[in-house]
Amino acid sequence: MTEYLNGKELPLSELRLADCVEAFDGPYGTAIVKKIEDGLITFFRPYGANASFSYTGGVICYMGIEEFTRSVTPRETMRVWRREKLA
Repeated sequence: MTEYLNGKELPLSELRLADCVEAFDGPYGTAIVKKIEDGLITFFRPYGANASFSYTGGVICYMGIEEFTRSVTPRETMRVWRREKLA
């Protein structure tokens, strides 16, 4: 079951697995909580970039997944958009 929190600011210590959070500003700023362990939270998010080649007139798009970690601190917060109820 999905609970929509609509950008509610929560401390990092209250995040749960599979929470959808706003990690960065921008179109690829949304991340998913992948792992919480030993005071660290691991997130993953999609990213996209492109390289324009003026001599060919083409654009090469790069898409992928980035993983990053943050330490759990009681003062830092993130906006939580969606929370999944895991079985």
